[in-house]
Amino acid sequence: MFEPSAQITSLLTAIAVKESAAAGMRAMMHREQEFPSPTQAMLTGIALDPYGRAYADELLDTSWADEQRQQELLSAERPHRDVIIGSGFHAATYAAVRVLSGHPKPLVLERSARVGGSFAMTTRPVFHLNSRNRAGSAGLAGDQGTSPNYLPGAPIQAANVSMTEYQTNTDMAFVIRLALAQFANVVPHATVLSVSQGDPGAEVAIEGRASLPAGRVIDARGLGDPAGQNVANSTTILTYPQFMHRMAGRWPLRGVRRVAVIGGGDSARCAVESCLGLAPQPFMAAAALDQVQRIDWYAEDLPRTCDQWRDDSRGRYQGIGRYLRPDRFGVRRLTVLPRRAQPVALPGVGLIDGRTYDLVIVCTGNQETTIDGLNLGDFYEYTTADGTVVAREHYELPAFRVGPHARLPFTARERADGIADIAANAVSMFRTASKTAALAATLPAVPLT
Repeated sequence: MFEPSAQITSLLTAIAVKESAAAGMRAMMHREQEFPSPTQAMLTGIALDPYGRAYADELLDTSWADEQRQQELLSAERPHRDVIIGSGFHAATYAAVRVLSGHPKPLVLERSARVGGSFAMTTRPVFHLNSRNRAGSAGLAGDQGTSPNYLPGAPIQAANVSMTEYQTNTDMAFVIRLALAQFANVVPHATVLSVSQGDPGAEVAIEGRASLPAGRVIDARGLGDPAGQNVANSTTILTYPQFMHRMAGRWPLRGVRRVAVIGGGDSARCAVESCLGLAPQPFMAAAALDQVQRIDWYAEDLPRTCDQWRDDSRGRYQGIGRYLRPDRFGVRRLTVLPRRAQPVALPGVGLIDGRTYDLVIVCTGNQETTIDGLNLGDFYEYTTADGTVVAREHYELPAFRVGPHARLPFTARERADGIADIAANAVSMFRTASKTAALAATLPAVPLT
């Protein structure tokens, strides 16, 4: 039987007494027998009700932001606990599997105010996931009987949250946040500066707070920070996260007629979808008022015509292809320009190769933020008993890198199965989730001495 944590219990109690937020929870109890436990049925009902989910998110944020609770967690004498850096998908996976394997709750340190990682960068939906929404447990993307968006051990799964073919970022964020509320102690606004040798274990230095002893450190920071921060000015030239925050606000495309997108990865594709109206509906936006008329996409190695796009691009982004051809009057909204670009900020516009744009979105990848003691070169590949590489282990410290932050190479099996044919699969959840779960399930308890 699923036993809810104190935080989950408090959340359910608060929602039950708020009439406008409890409708989904009450409705789902008519199908309680279809769930492993009544708690999971109630959480699913909350997730499916927009009012219930919004209130639940608010309650979680309030709970995690409580300063007294944070101080109690950080000052507790628990030198043998696991400390996780980052609060995204892989932090939740590790915490859930670790606790379900009989170990104490880890402490999760999140540098930002909002818990949930990159999927929780906004409170409103702004982009779709890459993998299709299916019921089932963990597995590869091509296996129709599994769910590529499965979070091992979570109280509810992404498939519980909606029936859309490609779910939104906030769908996955809610699943992650519930898993952390159940299986971890979370402290936001905790920026880790360094990790060094402790006595025993490790010593974690946190900006503005006292150092924290840890028995083991799990570095689950994800893909990193946007690489284009040096050219962005936060107004006319934006990084991908800055643009997504804009899309979550009011009138996000007001006055935007000409847009440039720089980069050819999934972030750039999501940015293009937002400009074309293919992304989740923005808040207070309408085509009659806010339509982007021209999008120049600066990216090498991308298809330039509709036919090429549909032949070469994965199904998730097929909708973009139809905008690569002109309409009956010869007007074309989207043009791929196969070259690199360096934007320049001018008053009120961005400039690229002599062309001015109302908005330039820089999607040129990510870079790692340095934490002293946790450089990639200090880690080696860590394998489980069956020889599978599931993480990277530090040469000297009791520390591991997991998820995309570990930069795990494709295995021979993944190459044979065609997983490696798509470069973006290197950081896909369906590939990395099971590896993080295997690490959490097999690591021994931190020795007491």
